[in-house]
Amino acid sequence: MKRRVTIIALLLCLLTVISAFTACQPGNENSKGDSSNGETSQGDGRYVADLPAFEWNVDDEAYKFFDVLVVSQEGDSTYFSEDIGYDLYSTTDEVLNSAVMERNNYVNQLTGVEIKAHPVKNVFSTLSDELATGSKNYDLAMPFMPQAATLAQEGKLYALNDARFEGLIDLTQPWWDANATSSLSVDGTVFFTTGDITIMQKVVSTAVTFNKEMYDALFPGEKTLYEMVDDGEWTLDKMVELSKVATVDSGDGKPGLDDQWGCSASWGDANMLYLASGNTICSKDSDDLPIFSMNSNSSVDAAVKVLEALQQDNWAIHANEMTAMGATNIWVSSLDVFGEGRALFRTTAFSAIKKLRAYEEGVDFGIIPMPKLTADQEEYYTPCSAHMAYGIVIPISVADPEFSAYMTELICCEAKNYVTDAYYEVTLKKRDAKDDETERMLDLIFSNVVYDTGYIYGFDGASNILYNLMSSNTTDVMSSIETVQDSIEAAIEETIENFRD
Repeated sequence: MKRRVTIIALLLCLLTVISAFTACQPGNENSKGDSSNGETSQGDGRYVADLPAFEWNVDDEAYKFFDVLVVSQEGDSTYFSEDIGYDLYSTTDEVLNSAVMERNNYVNQLTGVEIKAHPVKNVFSTLSDELATGSKNYDLAMPFMPQAATLAQEGKLYALNDARFEGLIDLTQPWWDANATSSLSVDGTVFFTTGDITIMQKVVSTAVTFNKEMYDALFPGEKTLYEMVDDGEWTLDKMVELSKVATVDSGDGKPGLDDQWGCSASWGDANMLYLASGNTICSKDSDDLPIFSMNSNSSVDAAVKVLEALQQDNWAIHANEMTAMGATNIWVSSLDVFGEGRALFRTTAFSAIKKLRAYEEGVDFGIIPMPKLTADQEEYYTPCSAHMAYGIVIPISVADPEFSAYMTELICCEAKNYVTDAYYEVTLKKRDAKDDETERMLDLIFSNVVYDTGYIYGFDGASNILYNLMSSNTTDVMSSIETVQDSIEAAIEETIENFRD
């Protein structure tokens, strides 16, 4: 392990110019907020990390930079990292770019360490090469979650809740996503999770956009969709019912891109609507071990209901079927159908909200949660399309694990102060939301984001059951489950053993 030297002089200097820094010191009376909600904050509303004094010597070349491996725009044109480094891409919203810069500068003031993003096409392959060669180029990595799950099972990651990180990483703090942590852990061990250090888990969460002008024209005098949500009446049946009214053939008698549709959707929505019902592909037992849960009666009933709805051809157009209709890029065409005003609804990840700005005669839209399965469902659930969310990981190749842990906690905390607000409060609410009601809906949507263990880990095809049924246009859920259940449960057992090893 590299030598660490306490730099008290630097801290004393910083204390005179950065008032918030004092809250980072252990034992400071301002370092804790209201203990009843578990949050750590100052009186001015800032979140602060309850960390010990920074003790690494930044004169040592090894500690001048905190190097983070992230996905580049070249690697993925939609789901690339914009939340670690700044001034990387011209397409990044200025408010987000500025917030990342301010966060990074603030962390640099506190520690003397410069945060440095390393965008690459494929984080998984780059990190695998790093591990194979024994190089120590990176202090933290952010692969997509299924890739993180693979690395964890291969023994290539430190557990974030390892005893060696006690006092350095506190996954109970509000800048970590508790729902993600509880879903991603196995046997009490957390090798990867997510939090405010990245906005991607919000970007890939799923909701419903609706054309306000079309709704008002088709349903004058009716309850608004916001009122339906508030009254607990926004259900899958209601969505189908309204969509059937909105669907109008262009005159050629064939389903096509020029028709008016109730909903622009995709086969993948089978998973999202299923998870929005409160059911899961895999859940956890009392020992924090994953179990296949899709074979329960209630889960099968929910899956069948979702499939029966989506496979009707009189209310939704599916992106996966657009190539046969003449589309050259099915996802562009899927967004065009809504953005050009030819659909009442679109089931959508928040990545598409920014893309809707590109439509010159942009549709006036609102945003509401994914529908309940039935009206007696107690809550609205927001599924995270977590195969494109990032897992925060500390690879075993890092030069100094404690340094990685300290900086990760600090950066994640300060991201909550700077980056999350820039994306959520300013970009989504003030720029992209078209009315006060949508702003309120966003709070509801993001108050209950769910991650499915089976969706992220895959478990030998568990995450593909509903998609495959959509592809084959059948609702025979039980037969599909019976075909794959043994292999899924074997994969779960193998995963558990890998984690224990």
